Amino acid sequence: MIDSKLTLDIITATLAGEKHEEQITKQLEHLEEVEYEHTGSGLLIFIEYRKAAKEFWLTDAQLKETFGIGEPELCKVELINEALNIKAETSVHFKNGIIDRVEIWNELGDYPEEDLKEWELRNM
Repeated sequence: MIDSKLTLDIITATLAGEKHEEQITKQLEHLEEVEYEHTGSGLLIFIEYRKAAKEFWLTDAQLKETFGIGEPELCKVELINEALNIKAETSVHFKNGIIDRVEIWNELGDYPEEDLKEWELRNM
């Protein structure tokens, strides 16, 4: 299961109201963060799945319905922490019908390497 409350909050907020929200949300208990990569202005959170997650993968037809022919990603939530000068775009990426990674890109400069303790998520 995903341990980071921030990661989970970003995914949950991003999925809210989306097609196949319930099915994708069921993936979450079978996913775990395996790597974090700080990029200076952002953070990449790589996610792997356990075998049981296959039951909740999006089919090719569902992927096309959800994302069209474009990149299978959802970008609709902004991460805010005014005290740390963070106003970051977030995106949830899919690969083969399952959540693959979360990206955070701070528009205002550097993104901190330590875990955030407080944040606000806003729809873009």
